[in-house]
Amino acid sequence: MAKATKLAAVNTIISNIGQAPVTTLQSGNPLVEMAEQILDEITRSVQAEGWVFNTERSFPFTPNPSKEITIPDNVLSLDTNPYSQIKATIRSGKLYDRVAHTYTFEGIQKLDVVWLLDFEDIPEAFKNYITIRAANVFAGRSVGSVEAVRFGEREEIMARSGALEYDTQQGDYNVFSDSEEVVPFLNYRPVNPLYRY
Repeated sequence: MAKATKLAAVNTIISNIGQAPVTTLQSGNPLVEMAEQILDEITRSVQAEGWVFNTERSFPFTPNPSKEITIPDNVLSLDTNPYSQIKATIRSGKLYDRVAHTYTFEGIQKLDVVWLLDFEDIPEAFKNYITIRAANVFAGRSVGSVEAVRFGEREEIMARSGALEYDTQQGDYNVFSDSEEVVPFLNYRPVNPLYRY
């Protein structure tokens, strides 16, 4: 047993239409290439939702000597905190302030960022969900198999449930969390009243 790889995911995807597994992604098989493209597409789509594993709050971006901030290619989205004086967006690969209508910034800007991670770097629950969703999209696009897609829909719902469970478990969300995900109060745990101070 080992963690899921991109090759294993592609083999799962092509098996959805009865294709034999391959030993490399550079096989020259057009179905394998299509499966890999769909896997990349679904990986971007799922990560763009912003999950606990690929979201960072108050990430510092430093201006260059021209006072512009270049945004890395693996940033899917970014946002300012609710109290910020700027309203940031990405334009031409740089940070742009929609309020001041400028690309120039004074000092470090702290932004909430959703990152695009490599398939191998995301949690197993999300690898599973992405793979199953990609397999359903692949079946629909490659052979137009309504039956294969319908068969995989329930499996996809279960896989998304697993991803949501992972996210809520890792995020420790509750009604007392603030917008920065700081929890001033611990979640209720029935064993806590048993502690003696």
